[in-house]
Amino acid sequence: MKFWLDENIGPQIGKALEQAWHDTFRAPPGSDDLIVLQKAREAAAVIITHDPDFKRHVLRYRQTCAGVIWMRTPPPNRRRELILKLLHVIETHAEILSTSFIFLSLDRTEVISLEDLQ
Repeated sequence: MKFWLDENIGPQIGKALEQAWHDTFRAPPGSDDLIVLQKAREAAAVIITHDPDFKRHVLRYRQTCAGVIWMRTPPPNRRRELILKLLHVIETHAEILSTSFIFLSLDRTEVISLEDLQ
């Protein structure tokens, strides 16, 4: 599976995804969100971000994408726990990642179907 990591995503997440045999792309610092959406869509890659602007772009303004996982930033001592949860969500929801906006935090996972929004 392919993932486009927003500039605010730490290298630990990219490393964990690569170790799980996923392809990753990284947005350069200062990348415009709409360009990230376009590049990820062209690559058929799910965006992983902490940036709340993606909620607005995708859920409110209906910008097309190949899926988004929006992660709430955990405390530093619980980052590994969130990475493990991310890997679990990817494994258990693989068939719907490209058509979903997923909110992910340590205590919550919410999946919104992008197909239902159209």
